[in-house]
Amino acid sequence: MHPKIKPKKNILVSLRYNEKKVAEGKAERISAENFLKDHDKLTRDEIITRFRQRSSFNERLPDHGVHFSLNFGKTEKLDNEKMVRIADRYMTGMGFEDEPYIAYRHTDAGHTHLHIVATNVRADGSRLDLKPRDYLASYLLCKQLEREFSLEKAEKLTPGDKPRFAVEHAQRVHYGDPGLKHAISDVLNTVVDHYKYTNLDEFNAILKQYNVTANPGQEHSRLHKVGGLLYHALDADGNRIGVPIKASLFLLKPTLKNLEQRFTQNQQLRESSRERIHTAIDWALAGRAPDWTGFTKSLEKDGIAVITAKNQDGHDGVFFVDHVQKAAFSSEKLGPAYREEVLRNRCVPEQEIAQQQLQEQKINLRI
Repeated sequence: MHPKIKPKKNILVSLRYNEKKVAEGKAERISAENFLKDHDKLTRDEIITRFRQRSSFNERLPDHGVHFSLNFGKTEKLDNEKMVRIADRYMTGMGFEDEPYIAYRHTDAGHTHLHIVATNVRADGSRLDLKPRDYLASYLLCKQLEREFSLEKAEKLTPGDKPRFAVEHAQRVHYGDPGLKHAISDVLNTVVDHYKYTNLDEFNAILKQYNVTANPGQEHSRLHKVGGLLYHALDADGNRIGVPIKASLFLLKPTLKNLEQRFTQNQQLRESSRERIHTAIDWALAGRAPDWTGFTKSLEKDGIAVITAKNQDGHDGVFFVDHVQKAAFSSEKLGPAYREEVLRNRCVPEQEIAQQQLQEQKINLRI
């Protein structure tokens, strides 16, 4: 069981976030402690009023509070009653048993997890402040609760565990399926060490086929300035979905710094694949030129995927991913004759193909 603690200067934001999840059917309120009504009888406004009433006892702490989350193992099966007992034991262990708090069970991720929103203003107006030692105490408390409630133990992985988690072929990630982090980890284990790419755009073109993307943040964002990298799941339309996972949290450590070292190494390693892709493209366009769809399907038969994905500058680009020799090229990197606009001009427009098919149908009918 993994705990997370986030002190909030405006706990109402956390309350609204969780209540919105409830309204969307992605969470349910399962407990309300130190309220005058049971959790299922409370309205959203009554919850906010209770928190504001408590924070009014200390004018220096308007709407202050703490947002806890308890994350359980991917195979954990817990009913609401047991989750409430765990939440109450955790809050008692953290010293919040006498403060108003609400527990929410979330169902919008692959693993079982619980959010708890609490005020940190005591009834006498004093502040229930969390010190660094309390974060360690939270971790130790979770270890104790794992034993007490027979929960799946949270194991800390070491580099020696890497072979145990390596996979040769990952599956597409589907947000909401069990074990999201493990599924993305499988994809990274498949791609990072085994494919050859020379920039983040090419790396993401490969990841996109597994419904994953690496996000370095906007140009002037804090994430971008510190060289950070977040991994997101993608929905069916290729949009980022759910809470991202930091690169440093994966055993493989696919950070931007580590990937940049591979960018340089891969420059020469992928050259043999360049010729293979050139040959496959030229063959696909030889003779009667196909439309773009027919062109991509022809390359797929040779194990080469044609991927349309956004570059870091936000514009769409075309990438060729060779799954046989495991290398990725942007169309620009293949050479002037293989740039996207050149290739599209060599293909017959879709409407022209449709007209040709219509003419052939008319001829067949006459015959």
